[in-house]
Amino acid sequence: MAHKNFQSMRKDIDTAIVEGADRHFLDFHFASHNEFAQEFIELICVLEDLCPGAGCATVKKISSLRGTDRATYDQIVQALCELVVGKRFIEAFPTDEGFKLNWEPTDMGKANPEFMLEGPKWRVLVEVKCPSLHEYETKNRATANQLAARLPGVKDVISGLYGADPALPLDNKLKDFLVSAERKFSSFREVSVPTYGLLVVCWTERMFEAVSPLSNEGCGLLTSASFYRKEEKAVPFTHVSGVITTQQQFFLQRALAGYRPSHLVSDLDYGSYWKPNTPVNPVFSPNEFSKRQLPQEIIDALEAVMVGESLDPIASPMDFVTWLR
Repeated sequence: MAHKNFQSMRKDIDTAIVEGADRHFLDFHFASHNEFAQEFIELICVLEDLCPGAGCATVKKISSLRGTDRATYDQIVQALCELVVGKRFIEAFPTDEGFKLNWEPTDMGKANPEFMLEGPKWRVLVEVKCPSLHEYETKNRATANQLAARLPGVKDVISGLYGADPALPLDNKLKDFLVSAERKFSSFREVSVPTYGLLVVCWTERMFEAVSPLSNEGCGLLTSASFYRKEEKAVPFTHVSGVITTQQQFFLQRALAGYRPSHLVSDLDYGSYWKPNTPVNPVFSPNEFSKRQLPQEIIDALEAVMVGESLDPIASPMDFVTWLR
């Protein structure tokens, strides 16, 4: 059954997205009111119920992203990834069990994570990052060798062995995500229940590109061997309880193009990963320096496995990769 405000919200979203002056990447979906459009409207209605103003603000944000350039498309996918992750938390931790959702909350500072979920025994701050990888993929997908992590001397060894430089890791991108998350999470004061900080990184199929800079034993940002150091000491991100890496960016891109992966029951579904013939599970990278380790029930809700325990190397920390073509 459709939400009681579905029709009025549909009218508002149609006006915001379809009737704008410039092209919008979601025009096709809302002009035809296909399954994606209906699910989006329903989700916005739910978000507006839980956090008055948040649903309308999200529509305003997404509808403002107009144009046909790749950067605009990537921004839309980022915004949709935030909704997908938020939807999973809404489903896993419902209000009738004592949970309350706050969208884009702030406390002592102006910087805010995507949302905060408050429960009877804990609260969690969630930051969602969905980086633009198109330029990196275009430049490096044809490269035979790829460094997955910043290990001293390995680049020179590979260059000498193969006669060509390898693709470099995206470690600075992950470092910047952690710096941003730490700044946002640390601006929240302690309350009567423990507060946790979770960074969710929405990547593509090559999850090792994100997992390796985070958890590689020789240089991982969440380990004492971190390449990011000040005064010869690893920079700790004490308010980040851990990072979950997913393939959500890839899944959404496929769904928007009309090729929804079979493990998703809908275009904005987070997915189920414990059934046969489904993609590799999301990966949880714990933070060695965290004030508090993330509760297992949150890790389980996102169907993540501990880093290093995935049966698929595509989701495991690596040093380098040689692609056989």
